[in-house]
Amino acid sequence: MPTKPPLIPTPTTFSLPTHTEITLPNGMTLIAVEDTSQPLLTMSIVSQSGAAEDNIAGETNFMATLMNKGTASPKRTLDAQALAEEIDFTGGSLSVSCVFDSLSAHLSILSDFTATGLDLLTDVVQHPSFPPEEIDRVRQQTLVEIEQANSDAAYLSSIAFTQGMFRGEKYGHPVVGTLETVTNFQQADCQRAYLRSLQPDNLFIAAAGNFRAHDLAEQIQERIGKHQSSNGKKTQAPSRQVDKPQATNVVLVEKPDAAQTSLRMGFRTVNRAEEDFIPMQFLNTIFGGSFISRLNHNLREEKGYTYGIHSSIDARKHASVLTVSSHVGSDVVDSAVSEVLREIERLRTEPVTDDELETTRKYMIGSFALRTETPTQVVSLLSTLELYGLPKDYHSRYLAELAAMTKDRLFEVQQRRFSTESVVIAASGNVEHLRQKLRNFGAVSVVNTNGVTV
Repeated sequence: MPTKPPLIPTPTTFSLPTHTEITLPNGMTLIAVEDTSQPLLTMSIVSQSGAAEDNIAGETNFMATLMNKGTASPKRTLDAQALAEEIDFTGGSLSVSCVFDSLSAHLSILSDFTATGLDLLTDVVQHPSFPPEEIDRVRQQTLVEIEQANSDAAYLSSIAFTQGMFRGEKYGHPVVGTLETVTNFQQADCQRAYLRSLQPDNLFIAAAGNFRAHDLAEQIQERIGKHQSSNGKKTQAPSRQVDKPQATNVVLVEKPDAAQTSLRMGFRTVNRAEEDFIPMQFLNTIFGGSFISRLNHNLREEKGYTYGIHSSIDARKHASVLTVSSHVGSDVVDSAVSEVLREIERLRTEPVTDDELETTRKYMIGSFALRTETPTQVVSLLSTLELYGLPKDYHSRYLAELAAMTKDRLFEVQQRRFSTESVVIAASGNVEHLRQKLRNFGAVSVVNTNGVTV
């Protein structure tokens, strides 16, 4: 006789696995999750100063790319090849990356080679030499990358969207910079960006793997203890989101011979620390954040305007944006925009259904569980708390709030946070065609691949 599988209750409580936080003598915090099940160590030294602090567009990213291309410590000098050979010998990897809100030097290595890995990582963070020959090579490589990106329709629409949303603000430029700015970067630009970004007051360390936390802290202290702040300045903690008043506007960028239009739309929303943030994540999942979302059902399944459409909340320190992204037929771009605006208005005026509430609740709780399966994932969650100044019980509260979410609570936020009156509509394609199609939605401007109005 067939039987139904047992129902597994959805978890409603959460505690992060055991972890340790240690403050080093120079003020840096070590966040550590011990895991002796595998002979591995992953570790990141994270700066809370990223591309948003650029004086010249792209300078922090350019500097970060060069950090592991040569070091000159009091004990030894290593060029890019020597660095690469030493890390390759261990079977590990060492990289540096930059985004708007942070810069991260990341080490992944077998735990038997912990001492060697720490030597290399701390040299890269404390003593990058920015060799002129490497600057020239990275400059040419970066220029090629930008030129390639400028031929991608989605990248171009992101440039247009950035200008519509953030012109004149911290996030109003590409992380990688532009052809004009990168062409002129020199060693002095790297050194200036380094001194701004890599002060101990701006740094914390996140590690997971086969170690004892206090032993690891001692090893780090031996290597980085003399790395002291030279300016006494600390990157400001995130403040409450201040919405930028703006009318709906359309920003276009030329993409010759585009078969489709790359479309982005969005509006300012709450940041991570505000009480409406978790309800907004819930609502975004219903709106466009999953395959069964309203946007995908409307524009893909019913209208056939696109093969897929997605929305997400890009939550940064100084501003958060709900963004809709898709590629649509150029002949129906105006209809697609109308449908997105209609779905925004529908969320503003109508409560979600009981089925949407329960389906989304289970989906989000299940997705969260998948992000806490490994020590490295747990460290990533803890790093997010540190980077954005969130309370230590944030993730417990997140899960509890999802479990307790009601239609009434969501509808309060829907009415307050969804509006069609201040939406940025950005598109790449044939500008004259798009201008005719989209001019009725708001004032139209055109930018070039550098984001400059033309």
